[in-house]
Amino acid sequence: MIDIQEFADRLGVGRRYTDVVGKEVEISLQSRIAALGAMGYPIHDAEKLEQAALQEEREYYERILDPVQVIRDGDPHTIYIRTRADLSEDAKISWTLTFEDGKVLEETVPLYEIEIASYRTVQDVEYDTRRFFLPHELVWGYHSFKVKIVDGARHYEALMSLIKTPLTCYVPQEMLEGLKVWGVSVQLYALRSKNNWGVGDFHDLKDLLRAIARHGGHFVGLNPLHAGYPANPDPDMVSPYSPSSRQWLNIIYIRIEDIPEYATCEKASILVSSKAFQQKLKALRDREFVDYRTVLELKLQVLRTLFDSLRLDDRRSHRGRKFLDFIEEGGESLLCMATYDALQASLYAKGKNAWGWTEFPKEYQQSGSPFVQSWRKEHLDDVRFYCYLQFIAQEQLEDAYEVAVKEKMLIGTYRDLAVGVAPGSCDVWADEKEIYRRKASVGAPPDPLGPLGQSWGLSPMDPKRLKEVAYKPLIDLYRSNMRSCGALRIDHAAGLSRLWWVPPENNPTDGAYVTYPMHDLLGIIALESQRNKCVVIAEDLGTIPNELRVALKEARTFSYKLFFGERAADGGYIAPQDYEPQAMSALTTHDMATLVGWWGDLDLSLGVKLGVYTETDAGRIGADRAICKQRILDSLHGLLSVGPEVPAFAQEIKNMTPQLQQGLQVHMCRGSCALFSSQLEDWIGVEKPVNIPGTFREYPNWRRKLTANVDEIFSLPYVIKLTAAMSDARKMASKDYYK
Repeated sequence: MIDIQEFADRLGVGRRYTDVVGKEVEISLQSRIAALGAMGYPIHDAEKLEQAALQEEREYYERILDPVQVIRDGDPHTIYIRTRADLSEDAKISWTLTFEDGKVLEETVPLYEIEIASYRTVQDVEYDTRRFFLPHELVWGYHSFKVKIVDGARHYEALMSLIKTPLTCYVPQEMLEGLKVWGVSVQLYALRSKNNWGVGDFHDLKDLLRAIARHGGHFVGLNPLHAGYPANPDPDMVSPYSPSSRQWLNIIYIRIEDIPEYATCEKASILVSSKAFQQKLKALRDREFVDYRTVLELKLQVLRTLFDSLRLDDRRSHRGRKFLDFIEEGGESLLCMATYDALQASLYAKGKNAWGWTEFPKEYQQSGSPFVQSWRKEHLDDVRFYCYLQFIAQEQLEDAYEVAVKEKMLIGTYRDLAVGVAPGSCDVWADEKEIYRRKASVGAPPDPLGPLGQSWGLSPMDPKRLKEVAYKPLIDLYRSNMRSCGALRIDHAAGLSRLWWVPPENNPTDGAYVTYPMHDLLGIIALESQRNKCVVIAEDLGTIPNELRVALKEARTFSYKLFFGERAADGGYIAPQDYEPQAMSALTTHDMATLVGWWGDLDLSLGVKLGVYTETDAGRIGADRAICKQRILDSLHGLLSVGPEVPAFAQEIKNMTPQLQQGLQVHMCRGSCALFSSQLEDWIGVEKPVNIPGTFREYPNWRRKLTANVDEIFSLPYVIKLTAAMSDARKMASKDYYK
């Protein structure tokens, strides 16, 4: 009879964990079994479950080679080969090592020359595990290793992906020498300008990068730019952290007027310049919140006009060749993204509420089905149109990054990688290898901020299936998100070690941790980071295993330090000068109140109104906050981060003042962290938050805009003074670099 606990151990389902306050928590057997069910095992049929476990065990030993091996610098170049013990020692083993650049090494030797490291009897069959030493030093890259064994009439073959990686991620030499820089974080859609269409776009990003660089900053951190759902009319399905695809871009950020074809398309130009169209654009710009649906409708109307008028899919023109090369390079992934969007739009046009692939007609619920392939051929023009949108979006993102390069920004564009995708997403629909697990949601165990645990509605990747496909989906993911940027933030970096899986029948409190191959994932991230010259920032807040914290530091990823979370044992705030240098610090994030909102307790009154807090909760938090405010002032005055114009007593400051706001920014810039990220809305006194965790339709999350245009912000005397003070403070903190 199968030992269910031991089987769960083998598959990486945790038995216990240490929570955020240091308490060891036991994971129940029921939760562990539910996690196995989410992985696809028949947990309700003991006989079938035992058969599945035995089959897996047999397959592992019969496989000869693991599907993938990651060798990081310093690791022994050793490959383990599994063979049946009854093979003749005179059997021949041929091996072929194929390097990424096409170079090939091969040799045939007697099997007895490959030493036996261990042996084991499995289901009455004895297997040897042989230790093979690669005779050639590997360079960083993606290689393959093939083995063929011939023993009389018996033949065995196996192929392994062999990945050689660096130990550390890329860090600019200036930062290694001690340079400390500042930048801003912003939700791209929130940017206002005189010429955008009611949503921040890639042209606004260029303007912001240029402005930040000329005021002394070195990066602009963005919300995830992942593809959304352009056909979905639901105004609340817009979270950048619940995308349709993490490999492709959100086409809402396209600036129509910057498309080369627009200048030569009279039909599109006439449409946009019409009085009615311009009135709609003005109304969209004037709104407090982004109207995604109307913006998309207008942009898609003009984009389709461009595509239909100019026929870009023609190799006789340079532009056409570039577009068709983009389609070829994007491969099946791009075609799936474009097919999904085109099919979803078609179904909505027919009155079907096709919010996700689970609502598609049954014959279209698998991307590889013959029905989908047939639909793609019949609607090739529509599919290529959505490929065109990705082509333009990628082109404009690259153009924005080029601005940062020309302005000599150390990092420039800084992107954000969401932890997962929604169950109804394109990425799950296109998952023919069954890597995403549809019967589980990623979340978090209970902690003081979420005593009932969390379930984020995102489908986790199965670590076992990832290994079987040699991590290709993750390699593609990291590679695509490190394009056109100088830094990548990995949201919920705990997922590099483990993720909290919550099966649909369970409450978030009854989830279980599933382990991921941390060594392999960090190696792949380091390889792509070095190749793309992309700094990696690991969002390591919350319940993080200590071994992961150590591994992240050794891999030269940058930790994440939030001022309001860095409290000392006595309740005071840790001085930023005492933060971990290999980190990015910030005052607030998109999930927190703005500085104005926090100091004025506006988030508490709004939370009560929305049902996030009870009056009692809000009162308790408010009382603690009053103490916090005083401790903050004590720190600022104690370290001379503010002058005498800022009162020493919190009760004298009812609302956040420009002087106090600047003092906080300077306080952080004097700190030891290599990077400091300031939120643009705090510079102009925005009150309303970006997102209120725990709400969905109760608050317009991910839609609030800034209260001033980009060009207006940087002409404000206060902002000019603030950025100069921040730059001076960073130079002071970088004193070793400037020696």
